[in-house]
Amino acid sequence: MSETTRSHRDHVHGLFIKHSPLIRGFILSLLPNMSRADDVLQETFLTISDKANDFVIGTDFVAWACTIAKYKVLEECKRLGGKATAVLSPEVVEALCVVQHPSTDDREGEKLQALTMCLDTLPPSMRRAIELRYTRAHTASEIASLFGWSTDSVYVILSRARAALEKCINIRLKTDGV
Repeated sequence: MSETTRSHRDHVHGLFIKHSPLIRGFILSLLPNMSRADDVLQETFLTISDKANDFVIGTDFVAWACTIAKYKVLEECKRLGGKATAVLSPEVVEALCVVQHPSTDDREGEKLQALTMCLDTLPPSMRRAIELRYTRAHTASEIASLFGWSTDSVYVILSRARAALEKCINIRLKTDGV
């Protein structure tokens, strides 16, 4: 492998690392199972590594990577077939991909930082419920079992947490002059 090829591949790997939260979020939006999404993210990385020389530096890396991820999601859906209840049909995945493109604007980092800061302001049980729901993909009934709450209580807590986070993020972004 030439030094130029190695340097190009290293650059693509760096872009993948930088944008992996967006790519992972994109995959999760199509395949809402953390374990499967992580597997698809890994497969996406391997394909991106294999095709690194096809990427034109200066073009939209996230769009390119998400196109690869879309095909990996479609492969996973086909592999799972009727075995999984939360698998979207290939037609639905295609339709979602037409509409959905992760943002790479400069404000995303600021929004993510604001979210992180705002999560710290939530009461511990509310923060844990958010983490279980959105990071670990637990259902409301699973969270209810873990906390000893009713499922309706979980929905109320999650709704209040989302509202509090939205308000906090908006205040932080305005305060920071964004």
